[in-house]
This record gives sequence, C-alpha cells and structure tokens, in this order.
Amino acid sequence: MAGRVPERPLEPPLTVCSLDPFYLIVDRADWLTRLLPLGVKLVQLRVKDRPEAELRGEIARARDLCRGAGAQLIVNDYWMLAIDAGCDFVHLGQDDLAEADIPALRRHDVKFGISTHDDAELERALSYAPDYVALGPVWPTLLKEMKFGPQGLEKLGRWKKRVGDVPLVAIGGLTPSRACLALAAGADSACVVTDVLRASDPETRTVEWVTATAPWRDASELTRGFSPDYAGADVFPSPNHGPRAKAVSALILHYTGMPTAEGALELLCSPIREVSAHYFVEEDGRVLQLVPEERRAWHAGVSYWAGETDMNSASIGVEIAHPGHIDPHPFPPAQIESVITLSRDICERRRIAPRRVLAHSDIAPRRKIDPGEFFPWETLAEAGVGHMLAPSPAMEGPALELDMAGAAVSHLQSQLANFGYKLAETGIYDEDTAATVAAFQRHFRRSRVDGRADASTIDLLTRLLAI
Repeated sequence: MAGRVPERPLEPPLTVCSLDPFYLIVDRADWLTRLLPLGVKLVQLRVKDRPEAELRGEIARARDLCRGAGAQLIVNDYWMLAIDAGCDFVHLGQDDLAEADIPALRRHDVKFGISTHDDAELERALSYAPDYVALGPVWPTLLKEMKFGPQGLEKLGRWKKRVGDVPLVAIGGLTPSRACLALAAGADSACVVTDVLRASDPETRTVEWVTATAPWRDASELTRGFSPDYAGADVFPSPNHGPRAKAVSALILHYTGMPTAEGALELLCSPIREVSAHYFVEEDGRVLQLVPEERRAWHAGVSYWAGETDMNSASIGVEIAHPGHIDPHPFPPAQIESVITLSRDICERRRIAPRRVLAHSDIAPRRKIDPGEFFPWETLAEAGVGHMLAPSPAMEGPALELDMAGAAVSHLQSQLANFGYKLAETGIYDEDTAATVAAFQRHFRRSRVDGRADASTIDLLTRLLAI
C-alpha cells in the first residue's frame, strides 16, 4: 500500500473531524508551557533534524502537555513515533504519503491531515480519505521557500466546495486579521507559525489569535454560511452582526477609504474591530455578502435620518472598495454597474423609496464624507437608484455661511431637517449647519462642496423637497 495512491478511495472516517479555528505550529515542546494556558486548543509539533531519542522525548512531552490542557496535538511527519507514543493525530506532507502506512494509522485510531498545494495534490490527498486537508500558502510565507505561489482567498472558497465536509486548513502568511478572512472564505482552521513564534511578544500575539478566532470557536450562529439574499453575491460571512430592531427602510452606500480591498475586508470581518456591512463590492464588480439582510450589520455608527437614530437596524449597508479621499479617482465602471444592479435589487425587494438611498455622509455629516463627491450619484439615478435632480450651476455672489444669523439661516436649517438631516433650527450658521450643507452638496450638488449655502444649493434643496 505504501508508496502509491490507492487504486480505489479509502473509506472515509466514521465521524467528521472538528478542528479549532486557531491552529498553532511549534518547533519544540517548550513553547507549549507558555502558550497552552492562553487558550490554544490545536497544536502541531513540527520538529526537524533531531536524533530519534530526542524526537521521542519531544513528542511525549508535547503529548502530556496537550492532554493536560485539553488541547489536540498533531505530530508532523513522524507517524510511527506518534503511534508508539499513543498520539492520535499526525500531519503528512505529499512526500510522506509515499512511506506512510495509512491502514496502520486507521488501525491505531490515528487521524491524519495532508498538505496540498494544487489540484493534483488535492485529488491525491482526497483519495486517502484524510481527516483534513491543508491548502497553502494562501499568502506569501516567510517560513521557507515554496515552489507554489500564493493561493489566495478565492481558491480557499473553491476548494471548500470541492472537499465538502472534510475540514480545510489555511496555511501560509496568516495574521490574526488574515485568519478571519480565511475562515470567512471557507477554511475551517487557520494555521500559523512565524506570526507567533517570531513575534516580539509571542504570548500577546497568541492572545490576539485566540480573540480574533473566537466567533468561529464559540458563536457558530454568527459565522455559519447562509444563502445570499442577492443572487449575484458570493457569501463571505462576517461575525459582526446582531438582531434587527427595526424594519429595513434605507440603503446606505459607503466607500471603504482604505488603500486595499483586502485590508478593508480584514476590518469588516475582524471581531476585534466590530465593523461590518451587508455587502462588499470589489473594484472588478464582484459582490460579496458578509451579513444576511435579516441581521443588523454594524456599518452606520452614530447616525440619524428623518427621526431614526438606529440606522444600523433600519438600513442595509453596502461598502464599495475604494481608497476614498486618500486617492480620489473615479470608481471603475464595472464596480458602479454592480453597485447599480445590487442597489436596484435591494430597493425592489425591500421597497426602499428613492429618497432613502443615502450616503454615509448624509446620516453622519460631522463624522463621515463617504462615498464622496466623486461618487457618480447621477449615474445611479439615471439607472433608477436614488433621488436626484439636476442642480443649477454653482454661482458666485451672496451665500449663507459660517457665523451668519437670522431668518434665512433658520429657514435653511428647517429645510435641511425636513429633508432628513439632524439639524436644530437655531438661526445661527454654526459648524453643524456647515457640515450638513457640505453633506448635502457632496451627494446632490457635487460641483462645489464648501459648506456654504449658495443660491444653487438652496434652489436644489427646495426643488428636492417639493418632489
């Protein structure tokens, strides 16, 4: 049997293996006395180039420490020594399959996982009916030179569909934030070596890993997959959501405002940051659904619109991958087309009125400026998404502005409040009024965003209120 792929598939294990979402690899048992008390529950001992007597001693010590802590030990490579030591799990590389006696492992009730890097290796691994398969490197790794390039998150998702109930382990270049991405993409466990062992403070880094992966360990109701509400979306579950307290009545559009889409996804999927959205639209137009629409995503923050103070409960949030004002370039056409199709679908299903398609800056004018004055609201309106009228040109001349007071200011404040903004009618053109006018301009009169209520701004506001 050793040295070749079985002529027919081996029988799968009777029960599906359950792995902790944080999979730590250590190169000596001494690490376990430091890190197991911090909540580590899954450990691989990877010891290389040591005399057999030392290997046996390391394995036995790791076995005892893990048993004492209630942690699962996986022995790398040395499957015969693992059997001798009474261990119940080993990890095998592709080269190890030529020598490993798989039936012997099964006879001794020893589970095994197998490393894979491409489709051929995956098919070979699955023919052995493993208890898990590992895919790597998902990101570039510092541990060793690899003949395989980074596999990426999309491949994780494809492979999870291929392996079904077989647990999938992501390995290579992971950090706590990337671990959340890997788990959301379909991995059952995220494996780490250097990010912990080479950290300046391995204990603190371990705690970060345990905390970041906690929802996948302790709150399956927040991390399980779901059927997308929008047929064009790929599901990418974020744990950051809760129950809705209000019916959906608004659609809020955001930009991510971060240099990379991946960095934004890390933020939206990290339980430490407590931020999320229902949908994420990538630059190439791909749509991910992070949170079911029936749940309350955490995208709006402290916000208000037309009397509603819990906009998270009352809205659906769409994050559009774009660096925002750190690089204010046009949104790609494919991305905008996806935003239009998605928004139209949401508004039709949820019966959201055009005037309730809002910018993040509309509901939080003092805090937010996204999706920005370079977002093509007119294009969306032409496609049937949102509430727009053509503004008259911005004009020179008298305008209401900071520190002015009187009946004209009061009337402007009243109009903005009637439109939906949170603004008190004080009769004084204060910072709140300027921020609110700028938010209105950023959405409805993008040619000049200066917080001054010129004739063009006032005219457009009046006409929009009349619709």
